[in-house]
Amino acid sequence: MSATSLPATPDSDLLAEPTVLLVEDDHDVASTIRRYIERAGIKVGWARNGAEAIQLKESMRPDIVLVDLTLPDVDGSQLVKRFAAQHDCGVIVVSGRSDEIERIVGIEQGADDYVTKPVPLRELLARIRAVHRRAARAAMTQPAVAEPSPPPAQATEIMLGSTRVDLRRRIAVNAQQAAIHLTSAEFAALEQLVEAMPEPVSREKICGHALRRTFHVEDRGVDQLILGLRRKLFADDIALSVIVSVRGQGYAIAGDRELMAVRPGA
Repeated sequence: MSATSLPATPDSDLLAEPTVLLVEDDHDVASTIRRYIERAGIKVGWARNGAEAIQLKESMRPDIVLVDLTLPDVDGSQLVKRFAAQHDCGVIVVSGRSDEIERIVGIEQGADDYVTKPVPLRELLARIRAVHRRAARAAMTQPAVAEPSPPPAQATEIMLGSTRVDLRRRIAVNAQQAAIHLTSAEFAALEQLVEAMPEPVSREKICGHALRRTFHVEDRGVDQLILGLRRKLFADDIALSVIVSVRGQGYAIAGDRELMAVRPGA
């Protein structure tokens, strides 16, 4: 059934079909996916490797990028992080890696969805439209975020427990001066919490800004995001005391000045 024969809905009335960039090195797989999606009335560009994907994304400006994780010149997860950080398209991983941990890592790196091979084409088309629809709804209900929120004007570094976070340089260092790797989604959530502290930030706002999707009650993505931050930044004995859960309101950085100190920017 073609896209034009589907019954009209509020979403289909207001939302045009997305443009899609497919990043896939396997010619047969790419051809199959392209033909199916194009028959639904969706424009599809094809990149065979990471370098082509970066160039084509700039010229094509797609609404959705489908990324295979196994590419000849780069790990596809690097593309996921790069494109997710640009906040101008949805990202769906299409991969033969079916382990649950791979799915979790893909989402943590900023992917909006994860589809395993062999690709269920009808399901993939539905997921493309769902991600595009969520992005459009989020754009209508909250300010668009083109770049990560700037750090507070009065501070460039903040000490959270024994962890030092440099908001301007976007780095975190533990008590042993070892770098702590934060995903783009984790750092976006941390920036939100720092800007609002000690007031709480709702799960809806964290989900929209850091995970770039509309929040649903059953969605545990925000909780997993905060759990990851706690594990990476703090020792177990203070993790729950620095980033606190505020019942019915979301998460907040505690206002206890023994746990944190702000260093004014130069």
